[in-house]
Amino acid sequence: MATLPAWDDQMEALKGVADHLLATWRPEGPTEAEVQDMNKLALSILACGYLCNVYTDTRRPVFMPLWNFAFNQGGPDPDYIYLTAEIDASGVYELTGRRGTNRFVEITQQAPGMMTSLKGHERKMKFQAVTHELDDLTVADDGSFRVILSVERPEGHDGDWWQLNPEVGKLLMRKCACDWNNELDAQVAINRLDDPGHDMQPVEIARRFSQMGDWIKGMIQFDMELVRYYQEHHGINVLTRSQWIQQGGGLATKQAYYDGIHKIADDEALIVEFPVPSDCTYWQILVADDRFATVDWVNRQSSLNDFQARIDPDGWFRGVVSRRDPGVHNWLDKADWTWGILQARFYRANEYPDVIVTKVSVTDVLEHLPAGTPLLTVEERAAQLHHRRTGAQLRRIW
Repeated sequence: MATLPAWDDQMEALKGVADHLLATWRPEGPTEAEVQDMNKLALSILACGYLCNVYTDTRRPVFMPLWNFAFNQGGPDPDYIYLTAEIDASGVYELTGRRGTNRFVEITQQAPGMMTSLKGHERKMKFQAVTHELDDLTVADDGSFRVILSVERPEGHDGDWWQLNPEVGKLLMRKCACDWNNELDAQVAINRLDDPGHDMQPVEIARRFSQMGDWIKGMIQFDMELVRYYQEHHGINVLTRSQWIQQGGGLATKQAYYDGIHKIADDEALIVEFPVPSDCTYWQILVADDRFATVDWVNRQSSLNDFQARIDPDGWFRGVVSRRDPGVHNWLDKADWTWGILQARFYRANEYPDVIVTKVSVTDVLEHLPAGTPLLTVEERAAQLHHRRTGAQLRRIW
């Protein structure tokens, strides 16, 4: 009679995961610090996998945290709270909650399964993802809402309804906030109405647990491959419209992604300039490392959005990517990474501008910015970062 794997068996299956990722990330050999950094990232995705792959249940669904400052994989947009719930198209689901004051809240139907590689993901892109908005629902004066999700509209239901793709496997929710310290995140609960559910069977728990090695490798390796794709197809120290993610990743029908590689020395900087669209629901820019992990946005100003950034009188955004603080408001701190991803996105814009990226000496930054660009004092920078750190923690991540 077959027996289910014990704890030690499951741990044995996880051996070699970090070594595999290190061989992909640093084939020439990692430093001690890089080994520990990859171990930390792999451990975080293991934790994410428990919540999103082991705990989750289509018969008792719950929105679980997917990407955030602790599960920092996939270049998380610091303005987004990402949550995921596993569902089954044969079911009838109810979403209820309160709208909050987020800039927008969207829920995207996704195909089932885990990330494996760019090629594997391209096959998934054949799935016709549909994105729904809370603002399309009937929202009461107190912010409450209710919507039913199913392949066919339930008989007798005349309220809000979202049709499910017959091949759906997951729901991905994004809550966007730009004023982190003051916006109220939406509250959303999910219930399955046609099935009371039951406790997950031991064999299913074991099966999902056994997938954790592949979950970790797939999630992290996917993004390392994507970074190398941008390095090859977009170039160094540029920021251009995405040639891959726009095909089916993210909010491709509403949101334009710009991607490129930043690669500068510690005494250099990149000046990133673009005219801000006259009509744009939301835009932002971020820096990430060469695994597509966004630079620590809680303790560093590694991203800016349309609320946080300073726009010059001519209507242009001008930011400075560097390791050393150039003293300007729109500093994008790349930390100690020698190279990585530079990404921007424009959501529902009336125009998508070309972006100018110029490499300069960090000591010469002001010579390439408009005359009169204000500088921050040490105290003002500290206050800016304190406000940011507080706001990041006020978001409802978990």
